Amino acid sequence: MQEILRETRKEAFKKIKPKTQLILNELGDSVLTARELATKLYKKEEARTAERQEVAPRLSELVKLDLVEVVGKKYDETTKANVATYRRKRGK
Repeated sequence: MQEILRETRKEAFKKIKPKTQLILNELGDSVLTARELATKLYKKEEARTAERQEVAPRLSELVKLDLVEVVGKKYDETTKANVATYRRKRGK
């Protein structure tokens, strides 16, 4: 059973877009909000803007692929509201 899950996860991972791979790599072991991740990519000139919509759809894809998980919430100064924080799943 575990082998099948590993194989299907690997197949799905191969299909993800290059930007999604970039986001997954940049997230690394960090716990970040979508806006923090977008800002980090923008500073490295890997994103067009530092806005959260630059990465939020890809983060949703990664959560569905079981490669990233929502681990908490953090206050966002821009929106003046709590937002989700994301972490790459361990061992993935």
